[in-house]
Amino acid sequence: MTLVICGLPMRDFEANRADIEGGYHEALNRAPAFADRIAAATSTGRLVGTAVENHFRVPYGPGWALVGDAGYLKDFITAQGIQDAFQDAELCARALDDAFAGRRAFDDAMRGYQQARDERVMQMHEFTADFAALEPPPPEMQRVLGKVAESQDTMDGFVRVNAGVTKPGAFFSDPRLMEAAQPVS
Repeated sequence: MTLVICGLPMRDFEANRADIEGGYHEALNRAPAFADRIAAATSTGRLVGTAVENHFRVPYGPGWALVGDAGYLKDFITAQGIQDAFQDAELCARALDDAFAGRRAFDDAMRGYQQARDERVMQMHEFTADFAALEPPPPEMQRVLGKVAESQDTMDGFVRVNAGVTKPGAFFSDPRLMEAAQPVS
């Protein structure tokens, strides 16, 4: 069996909600050879469509704490969920240890956890939200992505951003890419 996933721009979600299968096939038809293969295949399950509401929650309260998607959810297009969950769990465990050991009050420790989480994920959250919109990038980003495609080094750097290894701000501040982002005169 093969799982086939396609995405539609968020702006089109409501319009496609009543006919998920039609929207799915319309998206696939943009790649006719692939659409033909899908049309010849036998479906073994139902088609599911969803929209992901990117959001942050306060990740703690009296007697409870949240990590990963429970406390901070972003579109799955950059596949950061499990990494976020592990990193949040580590930050949360440290905060709880501080609270239980009496080094900090629970609310102070957990507020610190929330602040550290938000600072750690904000750049990727914004990058993911922009990417997940499935809208054509603005002209300066198109120039930057064109520059990325010119060398294996910059392509690898872009992959590291998508893998959550490099923060978007660190990658996109590379002087070679900043130069490409400048308007052409």
